[in-house]
Amino acid sequence: MYAVSKVTQSTQRAVCMAMSVAIVAVSLTFGAFGVKSMEDVGYSVTVTQLQ
Repeated sequence: MYAVSKVTQSTQRAVCMAMSVAIVAVSLTFGAFGVKSMEDVGYSVTVTQLQ
């Protein structure tokens, strides 16, 4: 029974880690596409530092 429980916990950790990696990868991909689409809006912004 202990061995089955240990295998189940290991499997659960592996699945959670894989899902976390997938979520982060998808988030970064959508973020990159968002930045790319923001580049093509047709205007620019200039930031000036006042002293």
